[in-house]
Amino acid sequence: MGPQDAHWQGRLALKVHGTPAQAFSATFELLGNADAGVLSFFTPLGSTAARLQWDGAGAQLQTTGEPQQFASLDALTLQTTGATLPVASMFAWLKGDEPVTPGWQVDLRDLANGRINAQRLAPEVPAELKIILDH
Repeated sequence: MGPQDAHWQGRLALKVHGTPAQAFSATFELLGNADAGVLSFFTPLGSTAARLQWDGAGAQLQTTGEPQQFASLDALTLQTTGATLPVASMFAWLKGDEPVTPGWQVDLRDLANGRINAQRLAPEVPAELKIILDH
């Protein structure tokens, strides 16, 4: 990893208010940066449930079976969660920055305690994203 790369872990919860509504919660590990990285989700017993990997050439989802290829990280998150998640912005949020993220509103007031709350208000289906970091 280079000087712009980072490593975070904790719990992530996503609620997508679509039809039907979807909810997802898991422990996670995030490595890399907005341009190239890996986001892994783990089961309660600690095994890997899903691994998202991306770089300039596209994105890949590894669960059970063959890896699935996507043109972009946005396409991958939309297909798997029903929402385009702002993974690139998550790196900035975790560092305490608030980049303009169209449609998303982030609350970093509790970041010192390892908590981030974000909501997507528009133009897609409303969603809530909560991150709790391990200390």
